[in-house]
Amino acid sequence: TYVDMWVSYTTKVFDDRVRMKVQLNVANVFESGGLRVVGVNYDGSPNAYRIVDPRQITLTTKFDF
Repeated sequence: TYVDMWVSYTTKVFDDRVRMKVQLNVANVFESGGLRVVGVNYDGSPNAYRIVDPRQITLTTKFDF
């Protein structure tokens, strides 16, 4: 299961002349990354892996004049 979350906050700055929005995005909240088996041999031993990306955190700020 993949879960993405975000939270944002909006306020006015510079004597209420500029609107500022700060947003925090977290992609794949519960994923810690690593290797995942995607193929196995006849005896059950793994023969192929894929790299799973860990969670990604992004902080953005937007200004509207």
